[in-house]
Amino acid sequence: MGPGVSARSLSDAGQFGMTLINYLTRVHFADGVLEEALRSEMERHGKRRPLVIAEEGHLTGTMSERFFASFPIRSRIEVFTAIPNRITESAARDISKTYTDLDCDVLIAFGSNRAMDLAKTARIAIAHNEPISALSSEEGGGQRISETLPDLYTIPGILGFASAITDYTRVAPDEGGQVLLSSPRLLPRLTICDPTLTLGASQSDSAIAAAGIFARAVDGYLAPGFNPPAEGLALDALSRAITYATDVLKQDRLPARRQMMASGLNSSLALQKGLCPVHAISNAVSSIADKPIDPSTLGGILIPVLMRHYEPFVAARAQPLRRSLSLGKHESLADRIDRFLAMLPLCRSLEDLGLTLEDLPQAAQIASADRAIGNGPVQMDADDVLDILMSAYRQPELANASTA
Repeated sequence: MGPGVSARSLSDAGQFGMTLINYLTRVHFADGVLEEALRSEMERHGKRRPLVIAEEGHLTGTMSERFFASFPIRSRIEVFTAIPNRITESAARDISKTYTDLDCDVLIAFGSNRAMDLAKTARIAIAHNEPISALSSEEGGGQRISETLPDLYTIPGILGFASAITDYTRVAPDEGGQVLLSSPRLLPRLTICDPTLTLGASQSDSAIAAAGIFARAVDGYLAPGFNPPAEGLALDALSRAITYATDVLKQDRLPARRQMMASGLNSSLALQKGLCPVHAISNAVSSIADKPIDPSTLGGILIPVLMRHYEPFVAARAQPLRRSLSLGKHESLADRIDRFLAMLPLCRSLEDLGLTLEDLPQAAQIASADRAIGNGPVQMDADDVLDILMSAYRQPELANASTA
């Protein structure tokens, strides 16, 4: 589905101003729009029995109070907070049982990427009795995912945009391993983007969000295929992020938060060109790590190294990237990305995340078998991926980049 405003969204404009965007799904975007948008959408679609999926830490404080105050009167709200560090089929089945036993009528994922990804998996568990692995992309299951999935509304916080408006998720099936679930039917029915929900986010989380934007937007722009709207969104995401990320870290003011949320939204919409090498490699590293690692943190470590690998092959497409990133005349794209990320309070190497050199060959093999590894500007095999991981392990050029 291309961008555009439907007849229905034009009629909505009088109610919400111009806060409704129809690009793949319904998106409400405005400061303080949470209460009005959630209440109106639920009333409009007759939803009264929501099952909320959120991490425990996101259901405290003022933002949580606003969230629960947004539901229509006489709503019966159920809450699921037992979100595992890695999304599992068993957790999705637990949600499915709760949803069915309590006769819920909509899933609402609030806050984090993990909440969004678990909610997507739960939609499949609710609609299908067969094993999750049978519906994986590897098994061609995307075509068999039901049209009758329960509705999902997503309300992302600072670390929610990698998953809030995408059509895929990865999950650990009951029989072990990990599979990719991907289908246009997994897109949320509604996403509410309220920049006020990110006010007060920590510097660390804000920096991780910016790194994720860069990883998604750069790799999304450079992915092969012809999708001008997605490429334009990727370039816009980069331009906003490089302009406003440091303002968010220094001042935590709403105008900058609004721009960064727009950047996060656009970088996720750019993934309509498909999952890319940074996703394949990040997922492979996460799968062999001893502790959970945020994919945006990995993206921030990997994308400068990937850009150095890509740069000899992307000269014809580099100029729009250079403009979006405000490059100096003689500066390389990789150096500009590295210089920007070095200003943020981020882990900058795989070693800092607890990985060992012995872990890297296994991660390279896993990534090279991922179909997303082929959706880049140059083809890579396991040896290429291992070279990238080795370069990202310590990043000896960091000292120079951080003082540039």
